[in-house]
Amino acid sequence: MDPILKVNNVTKLFGGLSALSKINMEAEENQIVGIIGPNGAGKTTLFNCLTGLYHPTSGQIYFKEKSIAPQLSEDKGKLIRNCATIFQILSFFWAFLFWMNYQAETYFKVELVVFTLFLLIGRLYIGRGLKNFQIWAWGVTFVFLGTDLSLAVSYLVKTASLGYILESRIPLAIIALPWGIVAIVFSLYMAWQLFSRKVRELYGFKVGADAICKFGIARTYQNIRLFHSLSVLDNVKIGSHIRLKSGLLGTILRSPSFKKEEDQIEKDAIELLRFVGLEHRIFDLAGALAYGEQRRLEIARAMASHPKLILLDEPAAGMNPQESTALIDLVGKIRDMGTTIAIIEHDMKVMMKLADIIYVLDHGELIAHGTPNEIQNNPQVIQAYLGGSMAYAET
Repeated sequence: MDPILKVNNVTKLFGGLSALSKINMEAEENQIVGIIGPNGAGKTTLFNCLTGLYHPTSGQIYFKEKSIAPQLSEDKGKLIRNCATIFQILSFFWAFLFWMNYQAETYFKVELVVFTLFLLIGRLYIGRGLKNFQIWAWGVTFVFLGTDLSLAVSYLVKTASLGYILESRIPLAIIALPWGIVAIVFSLYMAWQLFSRKVRELYGFKVGADAICKFGIARTYQNIRLFHSLSVLDNVKIGSHIRLKSGLLGTILRSPSFKKEEDQIEKDAIELLRFVGLEHRIFDLAGALAYGEQRRLEIARAMASHPKLILLDEPAAGMNPQESTALIDLVGKIRDMGTTIAIIEHDMKVMMKLADIIYVLDHGELIAHGTPNEIQNNPQVIQAYLGGSMAYAET
């Protein structure tokens, strides 16, 4: 059976800093995968890449055999750079035709020349931005492609009335018609290319966190992120928003299908709160919960989206031994429901009892992976993470 999650050579750079370097990992269905390492090892960065908050610099991530991370295409990059060059070349003809179109009808000829030069320089600068894959250039280009289409169509429609080039007897149509035909074809082609997924990825567009959640990946955070002024029940219901099917009109009119959906979401939320042991705090404000209860509420909210994979970022942080034991039982019950779990944790007692397989990161690199017993006795792991002492590793 293919793994539900597969990470291939994922690298994440922040300027000159490598937060992750060629990370490879897998998670099978109904498996608990542990991720450990010292502070700054890149564990949370990896989670952010898995959930679409970060865009991997290179490498690929597959969830249920579907790619959820952009893979930059060199062929598309070359194509867009060539298109940007053509866009810049056509800009010179566009500037001349633009000036010719208005110069006979205006008294402000100097101002028209300055404005035309300003637009020409702007188009050349946009072409440079396209070649450098800057997202602002991607957006602005559509404005100019639209104006090119409009101007080209107007030239094709009024061919007979275009007049002559300056004071000569050379028809302006000699330049305008070929440019118009080329501009229409090129503008449509370039717009189509810019909208393609591989090109958008070159400009930094990625699968959003909401889409990742809809695919079936949910998470909790290292720092608790609850809506403290809302009730416990409402916090869990918010986690169900990705499953809502009622449109804007149905919501406004409160249609029968909308009410039925709302009732079902509330029932599911109450059941989840019962599952994590918070049914007695349903109507309390989330901010009034104890720390351990807030952690369980975050897990319930993540489960409300019905994920196939749930990522837990240090869920036992700040918990006492009794709360940690309860967490181990809860995570085990979540796995029994058929959910795959990836967990980051510094509490080795929790990790060794929970995880089926453990991946160890250090300074953004994967230094080891294996069963808990193998990791406990790995000298490189002990040196990097446990401070070189075997005593604690064997507890």
